[in-house]
Amino acid sequence: MGPKQQEIAENYLREKRRLNAQRIELFDQLADFRRKTEQLVAQVMYLTQDDIWDRQQIYRSVELNVAKVERAATHYARYLADSEHEAIVRYKQALDET
Repeated sequence: MGPKQQEIAENYLREKRRLNAQRIELFDQLADFRRKTEQLVAQVMYLTQDDIWDRQQIYRSVELNVAKVERAATHYARYLADSEHEAIVRYKQALDET
């Protein structure tokens, strides 16, 4: 492998590591969000034990917001996967040009 191809490969690997790090950070943040949300819901359930209507309304609201966050996380994960695919295509094109 020549110096140009080596540089192309290193750039590709650097980009792939960056995308993987973002993906890992995203999933870590999502797991932390879920954990904190579960704790919050448990606290709300405890504090509203005698008020069923408010508890159900709050729980539905939390569920909707969690779903929104998970959709956004899924969208971003898809974006990262697409970016990784584009990096692979650029890498192969760069190798073909050398």
